Amino acid sequence: MTISIRLITFAFIFFVASLSGSFALEASFTHAPDKDTGSTDGPLPQSQKQRDQLTQLDQMIAKATNPQETLMKLAEANGMKPEELGELLMRNRRDMEMAQGGSSGGGGGSGVMDSLPRKMIRILATFAMVAFKSASANPRAATLVILVFFSIAYLSISAPRNGVLISRGTTLLSPPGDFLKAYPSNDRFNGLKSSMNGVKSGSLSKIILDEEGHDGVRTIPLSTKQKKTLSHVVSAKKSIPFEALLPSEEELDLMCEKEKESKAFASMDEESIVKLVEGKAWEECVDMAFSSAEDIITARRFSEFIPEPSSRIRFLPRSGLKKDAATMVVKGMGNFGRYGIQPLRVASEVETEDISSVVFYTLKGGHFDGEIKVSVERCIDEDDDTNIAISVSLAIPKSGRKINARLASKIVDSLATSIANSTMTVAKQTLSRRLQSTLYRGKARSRATEKRQIAFNNMKKMEDMARERRRRWQRGNSDAGRYRPSGFRKPEGGPSRAF
Repeated sequence: MTISIRLITFAFIFFVASLSGSFALEASFTHAPDKDTGSTDGPLPQSQKQRDQLTQLDQMIAKATNPQETLMKLAEANGMKPEELGELLMRNRRDMEMAQGGSSGGGGGSGVMDSLPRKMIRILATFAMVAFKSASANPRAATLVILVFFSIAYLSISAPRNGVLISRGTTLLSPPGDFLKAYPSNDRFNGLKSSMNGVKSGSLSKIILDEEGHDGVRTIPLSTKQKKTLSHVVSAKKSIPFEALLPSEEELDLMCEKEKESKAFASMDEESIVKLVEGKAWEECVDMAFSSAEDIITARRFSEFIPEPSSRIRFLPRSGLKKDAATMVVKGMGNFGRYGIQPLRVASEVETEDISSVVFYTLKGGHFDGEIKVSVERCIDEDDDTNIAISVSLAIPKSGRKINARLASKIVDSLATSIANSTMTVAKQTLSRRLQSTLYRGKARSRATEKRQIAFNNMKKMEDMARERRRRWQRGNSDAGRYRPSGFRKPEGGPSRAF
């Protein structure tokens, strides 16, 4: 909004004048007009002592049985007319009341006017007056500025709370994690039903179970029978690179040496032992990776390794121990290309020795209809080796709301990559704890053995020193035959034992 230079100058002068009044003040006395007569020829203000005397006279007259007669007597005693004395007492009474009123309001009239709150009120009033005049001169610009001001205030309040909801299930900014975790716990969410009309929850994922695919993102081709139920299925598969968990060559050599020392493998040749140790290490890494992936799926940690910017895809389960609902946020899925919130609920969850999976179905209030399946399974590769594969699939029913194919591929690929990275991170942490525990036990065992060896050597040296000392003593002592360990000698004619 454009503000004229005159109004700005006027506000600045008024502000400076209000501040400068507290530093210097020049005043000259002028008689205030009398309330009754309007005359300005009254006497100068009396001292406080004179005011007190006049107050006492006024009280004396008021308490007298005949106030009029008392007033006349007092006027004659002071050489004044009764009218003049009455006018003087009335003026003094009025001045005293004004003085008492000013002191009760904060220390006098000038003190109140120069106080900080009054100055602030004066400054705010000045700016309000300037704004009002400017708004009167430019009403359109003033309306625009007011709208911008309230919009900024609304954004600053709503952004940390919910990411600024602009419609149902759509936020202008990325919603905070606390809002997304609490979103599945409210009563409104609990009352939501499946958004797939006429389709049983979890039935779409059964079609995906029989499909086999390779690493990467692909659109699963549908048969004529499947097209009656499905309109679009996209899947992403990622193999866990758990080779990084395998022991090094030096560790394998140590493991082989231990196995050779055991009696169970004494009859086996070296090549067979090496193959056995390598196969055992491979199976342990596969079990560790599969167990880590199961933990990730159970905890619903599907999006913690999705790269920025600004968390384009996030998957947050319901807070608490019960993980039967979740919220997925995808940038570009909402209205106007903003962040879309998709409520989900668990349809089924399977845990077996070779497969662990969970299936979510969409609820009303979201932006598409379908099911999302996340699974981890042991699979056999082309070299007949056991591997761990993470797969994420998205199935859209034929009669449901569809999602953009590019966005659907991005969702499943990002979730699969994030789960694979989370699995490797958890597996490495588990391996590190195991190595640290094994290393600690080994060091503790070696320290205990070393301490026992040191104690044994010290005791042996002490025994050898005692034996050598006795031998030397016996050789150089003529009375060595009468040696007793206690140090006492056999007395003449006494008992045969020493005390």
